Order: sequence, then structure tokens, then C-alpha cells
Amino acid sequence: MSGRSFRWPVIAALAVMTMLIGATPPTSLAAPTGRQPGVVVEPSFIATECAGKPVRVAARWYFPPGRPTALVWLQHGFSRTAANLDILARSYANAGFLVVSPTLDSVNLGGCAVAYNIADNAAFARTIGGVFGSGRNTDSPLGASLLRARAAAGRPDVTMPYRMIFAGHSAGGEFVVVAADALRRADPVAYRRLAGLMLFDPVNSFFGRNFASAAAALGASRLPIRVIASQPSVSDNFGQGVSVLQETTRQRFLGSRLVTGIHIDAEGGSTDLIGELSGLAAPRPRNGRVLRALATGWSSDMVADTVTATYYPGGRYYDLLLDTRTVTTLSVR
Repeated sequence: MSGRSFRWPVIAALAVMTMLIGATPPTSLAAPTGRQPGVVVEPSFIATECAGKPVRVAARWYFPPGRPTALVWLQHGFSRTAANLDILARSYANAGFLVVSPTLDSVNLGGCAVAYNIADNAAFARTIGGVFGSGRNTDSPLGASLLRARAAAGRPDVTMPYRMIFAGHSAGGEFVVVAADALRRADPVAYRRLAGLMLFDPVNSFFGRNFASAAAALGASRLPIRVIASQPSVSDNFGQGVSVLQETTRQRFLGSRLVTGIHIDAEGGSTDLIGELSGLAAPRPRNGRVLRALATGWSSDMVADTVTATYYPGGRYYDLLLDTRTVTTLSVR
């Protein structure tokens, strides 16, 4: 066989793989990649309380081009803001979700923060979980926030969806897990609206066992939980949060680890210098595209109670990710 006749099939095969997992997923599998027309973003605030005092939480609302299928609460991590998850939020909106992305303090003496550092933030997480549980009431803090945002967006057709996903990156992953378990215990009726959790390299706090106990309780309740993890590093507390989920949540399929992943892959092009310095690297665009494809696909399945085979082991897209060492599957212990 001549060198030329051998090279062309190899080149063709590589081109197909690049199309499938490199530049973008195939058209039918592609996740929106960010700033696409049709998504409207409006700032608002959520009036709530913490440590016995009224609090106004800044929030961004992302309106999908059509009527939303579900609500996604998208929570940033420590030392970050909603702006750092902008591309991910837009991808969710382009996939048909109404997204609200609050900005929380990172350090607060009263525990009104996204992480448990100088003070226990479990009470604040419980409060925010209740805010989402009552969100379908138009006079609730979340309902009022939506009314303000939709008026500014010119989207009177958008009402609060019945189903919701709690999603969080880094310390925001711990925060939404604790909030979800608090909602389960405090308001079982509202908890039934929660379709599942989507966690992006979640990080558990150095203090307390809020994350571990909440994760175990949610696992026992059979709430669907999906995780996209990076490689263990200082930025994610050496993957301890993911390990807790592997040991406690009893999922038949928990999720994936990006083989070349870093902690800020969920932020992608929305990150900043602080994010890059924390990981000593910039997010890889391909990892971001894969992360958004899997996250929106899994979230859509949780809402619809379906299984779109291509996003799971044995499916075409997922197995290509495995074959090309783009992801590995998280084991469940």
C-alpha cells in the first residue's frame, strides 16, 4: 500500500472525529456556544433575608427564545459572580431553559455567603432553597424578581416553569446541594418540582459536614444528580467534593471527568484573570463545548424524565468522548 493511499483514510477518520468532538459536537448534538441571538438577559434582584436582616441578592435572568421548559438556578463559586457563568447560562437558555444566576458574597461574618468559611452558611442555603421552593407564587421573592426582569425584557409571555434544576459550580455546587436537601425536609410539595442537580466540579467546604450529609440524604431520596468534574487540584480541594458524591449519592450513572479538565472549565470564555490564576491555566474551548453539551442534555433528560442515549455510556456521542480520551466516567462506590 502506498503512503498516499494509507494517509487519506486516516486523515478522513481524524476529520470525522474532529467534527464530532473537537470543533463542535454534531449538529444534532451540539450545545449552543454562547452569545447567540434570541437570548435576552436582564438584571434584577431577589429580596430575602439572612442572619435576621433583609438582603437583596443581585441576579441575572436569561430568557430563552421561546417558552421555557424549566427553570435553572445557576450558582457561581467562591470569589466569582454570575458574570463568570455567562456563557454557560446562555447555553442553558438556548436549550430552552429560563435561567436565574444570583451573585452571592464569598465571605460574610453572618454566614450570608456561598461558602462555609468564616461562618456556617447552612441557614442561608436553607433560606435560598425556600426562595426557589415558593418561586411559582408571583408575590414571592423569586416571583417578584422574575416579574421585574420580564418587564424589562419585554417577555410577558414567560411565567415561572413548574420544573426546576439546581446547578452550581465549585462552592456553588455545595450550596445548591445543601439548599436542595433543606427544601426536601421543609417543603416536600415544592421539592417534587426539583428535577435534579447539575454540579460542575463541586467543592465541599473545609469546615463542617453540611455537604456530605445533604448529599447522602438526597441520594437516599433518589434525586437525579449529575456531575462534570475536572482533574483534582488545589482549586477544587483535590476533588474531595466529587469523591463525597461518588460515595454517597447512589446514582447508577453520576457523570464524567474531563481528562484535560481544569476547575474553571464551566466558566469557559466568561472567566477572568482571577479564575485563570486560580487554575494556573485558561479553560480549553473544546472542554467547554463538551461540558455544555452534556450538561444541557442531561438537564433536559432530568426535566423530561427521559434518557437521550447519545449522552450516556453506550451512546454515539458519549462513546466518542470516551474513545478519544476526552472524558472518563465517574465510578460510583
